[in-house]
Amino acid sequence: MANSTLDEATTRVADAAKRGLKAVKQRAQRRDRVGETTHRALELVSDGLGVTAKALRQLGDAIEPAARGSRNAPAVKATPRPKRRPTRRAAPKTS
Repeated sequence: MANSTLDEATTRVADAAKRGLKAVKQRAQRRDRVGETTHRALELVSDGLGVTAKALRQLGDAIEPAARGSRNAPAVKATPRPKRRPTRRAAPKTS
């Protein structure tokens, strides 16, 4: 019940935003100072959103986790360790 109310409110807000943007775009088409200013403001917002979208895409690519292999494959390929040579022991000191 609360979920449907939230969906209705979200729909109403989205519809109001679309109507408001339509009015702003219509105003931007007029050839007066307010129309020119509105048109320039819409250009700036549009450009800013484009730059933001590009930055978010790059960020999304940068933080994407690395691909994983199958579950049965080890995460890191084990490499054999080199054999250690025995160390020489110093001769016992005689007093």
